[in-house]
Amino acid sequence: MKTWTRTAWLAGALALGPMLASAQDTNPLDWRSVPEMDDQITMKIGHSVNMEWSSHTATLKRFAELVSIYTHNEIRPEIFPGAQLGGEREMVQQARQGALQVTLPATNNIAALAPSLNVFILPYLATSTEQVNFLQDEITPFLVPRVIEEAGVRIVGWENSGWRAFFYKSDTPIEKPEDLAGLKMRVPPNPIMIASYEAWGGNPTPIAWAELYSALQQGVVEGGDNPVTDVMGMKFNEVINRMTTFHYTILTHPIVVSERWFQGLSEEHQAAVLRAGKEATDYIRWWQPLDEANWWKMAREAGVEITAIEDETEWLEKARAIWPEYYEAIGPDGEEVANIALEILSRFPGND
Repeated sequence: MKTWTRTAWLAGALALGPMLASAQDTNPLDWRSVPEMDDQITMKIGHSVNMEWSSHTATLKRFAELVSIYTHNEIRPEIFPGAQLGGEREMVQQARQGALQVTLPATNNIAALAPSLNVFILPYLATSTEQVNFLQDEITPFLVPRVIEEAGVRIVGWENSGWRAFFYKSDTPIEKPEDLAGLKMRVPPNPIMIASYEAWGGNPTPIAWAELYSALQQGVVEGGDNPVTDVMGMKFNEVINRMTTFHYTILTHPIVVSERWFQGLSEEHQAAVLRAGKEATDYIRWWQPLDEANWWKMAREAGVEITAIEDETEWLEKARAIWPEYYEAIGPDGEEVANIALEILSRFPGND
């Protein structure tokens, strides 16, 4: 008779889950409903997105099920989406205290607590998704101890939601920096992102993400910038009519775990969490571009007019000119950290 290990059983259950789900309202064999065991460790996961399928939820579902598998269900995940546990900065604070075990904040939001991560917000630091992935892989070992010291959380993986694109309501498209002059554009409350708009001659207006739809609807702002998945997922197409694509910054989210919680795990469980973070990163790098293509298709079908900036030279030069003014936002050694990132990018294989 074949002997099944707990790992093999759980892996098989997860593989069968999608097939069984088609015949039932709920899937009895996914990571959320595997059998409870004595002495299980709860792993609470909080994030801000309320869409059932987005790169955020896909990343965290993958991470959760892999942790379940690799710990033989000794760690039991519970996901709380839609900012149920608070805003992104608030959830990072909870993770620092150990009250929350895992969260997925936008890099520009966690940077308020972990300034080192502002290196990723430098406009036009990288100009392709492949460069961003390479930089994340190479610089993360350097950043991990810094972020633990700054925010009390450990980076175990990454999710990229796609390049931030302008979305806005206007009779004419944004193609040159001077086209921003007549538009009030929402930006996250991040000093480097605000300064980027000012360098282009724009009118940046910090507004909370949860308030943005009504702000667009009421004309408080005419637009902003986010990946198409966020724009369409939040139904902003109902209150804007245009989008413009360019490559000044990509929206990234580190998968972070509470360092206090992590240090309380066994070595085997720590290794499982790190392995799950790496594999969830690899998974989402495959999954996200496929998903994003569908969102762009939805935007076109919804009547959104899409413009691509063909020559980004002027945008790049104006944005990079602000770097020296904001090295301190990365830390007292901010220029050194920026130079480390640039040195890594100089080794990107695609440069050959």
